[in-house]
Amino acid sequence: MLTFTVMFERLKLKKYPSDEVFDTIYPKKYQEHSARHFTPVSIAVKAAKLLVDKPDDKILDIGSGVGKVCCIGASLTGAHFYGVEKRKTLTNLSNKIKRVHQLKNAHFINADFTTLDFSRFNGIYFFNSFHEHFDETCVLDETSRVSLSEYRKYHDSLKDKLNECLKGTRLVTYYTFKNKIPSSFQFIDANETGLLKFYIKK
Repeated sequence: MLTFTVMFERLKLKKYPSDEVFDTIYPKKYQEHSARHFTPVSIAVKAAKLLVDKPDDKILDIGSGVGKVCCIGASLTGAHFYGVEKRKTLTNLSNKIKRVHQLKNAHFINADFTTLDFSRFNGIYFFNSFHEHFDETCVLDETSRVSLSEYRKYHDSLKDKLNECLKGTRLVTYYTFKNKIPSSFQFIDANETGLLKFYIKK
């Protein structure tokens, strides 16, 4: 088994671990939810490459969970990855992993994403983090609340916040329908059987 420090060093060398191996950095209760709630390593790698154009880019992960995308993106690109997550326990866990592995360009914010100024970011990543309000089988923990009105409210807020982005902002979504993205973003490409989509703000 790789030590965690070696695993992040191997990421920098483009030697990517399996999700089973990578997810051992998290407590077991979160490992059990990984396949449903957290971005796979292979997708995080592809998303980071699409999102980062320059080394000083600032990338926002909406609903960052355990910080998987931000930690992988920060390791691979040198750009600054910001994860916003409403669960304080997950933000604390992400910050602990960041400190232990000295991922200086990964940052985690305990807040509702609607409080952030999206014009500050060059790229946005979104892995349908509102689905837990729509599907009772997608509940992560006791803070989850299935509510169609909440689901719609958050998606409406997402469109409003994406409209704040500056021209040229990159957007990558995973498991998210095009109709959830405002028309101000131009669809560029899709891969992973259409599940990973890439847009640029017009």
